[in-house]
Amino acid sequence: MHHRFVPIALAGLLASCSSPAEKPKDKPDTLVIGGYDASGQTANLYEMPTPNELFQIVREMSGEGQKRMMSPAKEVDRYVTTPKRALNFGVYATDLVYASSYKITSEVVRYYLTCKKLGDELGLSGSFSDGDFTRLERNLTHGDSLDVISNDAYERAYRKMQDDQMGPTLSMVVAGGWVESMHLVMRQVLHFDPADPLVVRVAEQKVSLDHLIDMMEAYKSDASVTAMRDQLIKIRDIYDQFPVVRSEHKGASPSGRQVLGDDITIILTPEGFDQLSSAVEALREQIIQPEDQSAAPSHS
Repeated sequence: MHHRFVPIALAGLLASCSSPAEKPKDKPDTLVIGGYDASGQTANLYEMPTPNELFQIVREMSGEGQKRMMSPAKEVDRYVTTPKRALNFGVYATDLVYASSYKITSEVVRYYLTCKKLGDELGLSGSFSDGDFTRLERNLTHGDSLDVISNDAYERAYRKMQDDQMGPTLSMVVAGGWVESMHLVMRQVLHFDPADPLVVRVAEQKVSLDHLIDMMEAYKSDASVTAMRDQLIKIRDIYDQFPVVRSEHKGASPSGRQVLGDDITIILTPEGFDQLSSAVEALREQIIQPEDQSAAPSHS
């Protein structure tokens, strides 16, 4: 019997929309996803990095955000099935955080409305409200922080998925967000260096990928979840080829919980990084491909 994983905080995954420097000190940098066993007792807890945490490094290393790396918002009407909408809700929400981090104000509005549309179609009506949109526009004009508005919307969406036991949908949302975050970070690595903070951060995402795959196993009776999980396992197989260095863990986890056992550092190689990047990009292209287009590769 498998544990049923239940979301407990969406704001962590999709994060605040303020710039990293403005992020409130008490905001966690990880999403904690918990589950309950048959007796109602808390089961496994998994930590996922927030896109904002990843983008903070990107900001420090590369300066301005690049609008062209985001998934085109104009395609939103071409996702018609629930799994595809859930995946791209995760993608677009991550793009919203990215645009907000770089203060690409025209795109913040565009991607907020895109998330609202997909959220409504996923049964999360009211999570992205007209009132919040009015506040968003006003705050953009005044240059104020956007994190409170986005966090309110995401928390409502997350609680809705939890209360309505939308586990398969949630897992697809998280998967889309993970892939898009990896895409946005890896595209910033122009010259491979194993000591580059961006490369180190990519290596660290093996842990969050393990957690995501474990979470999705609870919904393996859903064919769409299983298909996406199989794709993520292929990416994990690439990670598994890299050498690891073990060291004694000191201190607590980012959430404050004590961690037992060794820390494992994954050492990426130039060839491995290219292989990983290619796999992530291929999966992202599959995710964002409109459903009215053929999945067959084009031939030149």
